[in-house]
Amino acid sequence: MKKILKLMAMLLVIAAVVFAAGCTEEAGPAENETPEDSEQVPPVTPETSNMADESVTENNTAENGIAENDITENDTAEFDETVETGQVVTEADNGTSISLNNGENFTLQLSGNPTTGYSWELNVSEGLNILSEDYTQDAVPEESTGVPGTYTWIIQAVDQGTQQVNGEYIRLWENATGPEDNFTLTVEVA
Repeated sequence: MKKILKLMAMLLVIAAVVFAAGCTEEAGPAENETPEDSEQVPPVTPETSNMADESVTENNTAENGIAENDITENDTAEFDETVETGQVVTEADNGTSISLNNGENFTLQLSGNPTTGYSWELNVSEGLNILSEDYTQDAVPEESTGVPGTYTWIIQAVDQGTQQVNGEYIRLWENATGPEDNFTLTVEVA
């Protein structure tokens, strides 16, 4: 019994020495820690997000060897990479029909809350093309979680005839049960 007590005491002393030695070492930066001398990139906020558009225009003109002050009003369309959004369709337009010319765009906006696990699953017929898809969270009240927002798609008509947009607000890992929110829009393309 005395041998076991001596062995335990010795192990405790060794553990204390190793622990103390580890605590006195100078710690280096952690793997995911940013070194102090590196450049910090500011986060993109609504106030600064349009700055990216300016730099895209500057980069495009520089890449093409054109000075920015050499661009006329007629030339700006060539460098403008923004997408025409067209008319805006919302949940209030569910089950209705809109008319577009071939090549025109429209914007579809549906509210949702991905923090609940739900998201919009959107299907469009072959005569429509989704140009962009985005989600924008509503303003977050202080100390709130699970804030809803708006899903936005810019869709282009690429073929004449009657086209369909079908959306289902579901949890992708669950089987459809029937009471899910659905969105249907008919698009008549001339």
